[in-house]
Amino acid sequence: MLDIERTLAEARQHQSAGRFAQAEQLYRQVLQVEPDQPVALHLLGVLAHMARQSEVGVDLIRSALRVAPEYVAAWNNLGNVLRELGNQQEAATAFAKAIEIKPDYAEAHGNMGLALQSLDRLNDAMSSYRKALEIKPNMANVLNNLGQALCLAGEVGEAIDRFTQAIALNPDSAHFHYNLSKARKQCGQFEESVASLQAAVKHQPDWSDAHYSLGLTLQRLGRLNEAEHSYRCALELSPDRADFHTGLASVLELRGHLQEALVSYEKALELNPQAREAAGSIGSILLALGKTEEGLVMEQKGFGVVNFDKNLGVSMA
Repeated sequence: MLDIERTLAEARQHQSAGRFAQAEQLYRQVLQVEPDQPVALHLLGVLAHMARQSEVGVDLIRSALRVAPEYVAAWNNLGNVLRELGNQQEAATAFAKAIEIKPDYAEAHGNMGLALQSLDRLNDAMSSYRKALEIKPNMANVLNNLGQALCLAGEVGEAIDRFTQAIALNPDSAHFHYNLSKARKQCGQFEESVASLQAAVKHQPDWSDAHYSLGLTLQRLGRLNEAEHSYRCALELSPDRADFHTGLASVLELRGHLQEALVSYEKALELNPQAREAAGSIGSILLALGKTEEGLVMEQKGFGVVNFDKNLGVSMA
């Protein structure tokens, strides 16, 4: 006869170790013997969600809760799946149920904050994050989420403190360094923002957006050679991003490399025909290169400041 507790323990070990197929097989063995076993239903639902079968996952977790309505971890995970499906109000209801059953459930308070923030209830979200941290102060992800909410609320000084705390707990998180860089930039600390972005790309070298943001910040500081290098790193990783080509073109233009800049602007416009900045900049470079007629046409397309008609001549808008 199947030892259900032992089988569930073995399945959890497989799931924790990333051996999902073995875990699923064991959960199904349990359910063949005991179809309403709530732990097996719940954790099989979590596996279904991880396998991108989230609707199936919701059904399985709800089945577990019908059998065990006080199953607090299942309520929390139901909320997580619903939130990722975009059902923020239902997710908040699930998290509230988990908190009702276990008021000191720090993870549920933190997850409630995410759902409330998605519902544009920013102050309520920050209250939930703070409650989670009162219960469990060293939750790095919650510190990071509170920092992001504080940035949205314009409380950048505290946001920097929260991101710094999160990084102290998890110094290898590229996303924490990146979010700190945005907060520092928001309050004008551009040199410090560069340092945070450099840490982000150190810990996640294949993150093209971080390289691009580093390029923008270095360019803002006039460090053009370094900015060019960062833009090129971004483009090596994401060659089809029009904004990355525009960034590289802008720094090449500032450095006087007009032909190279023209090529990059043209590539940006090819990738995004609606890129008015690229079109206008192409016009400016063409004018600088002495190609007046082509330049005026492109400036009109991009900046909308010059009206050019071959028969009537040029007039300023």
